[in-house]
Amino acid sequence: MSKKNHSSNNAFSIIALVLGLISVVVAALYMIYRFLSDRAYQEKWKDYDDCGLA
Repeated sequence: MSKKNHSSNNAFSIIALVLGLISVVVAALYMIYRFLSDRAYQEKWKDYDDCGLA
C-alpha cells in the first residue's frame, strides 16, 4: 500500500469518526430539548388539568 493511499484512508476515518460523534451529540441535544420542552408544556397546563377545564 502506498503512503498516499494510507494517509487518505486515515483522513477518511477521522472525518467519518467526527461526523459520527457530531451526529450522536446532535441527537442527544435534540432529545434533551424535547424532554425539557415537553416538561415545560405539561407544567404550563397542569393547573388546567387539576381544575377540570382540559
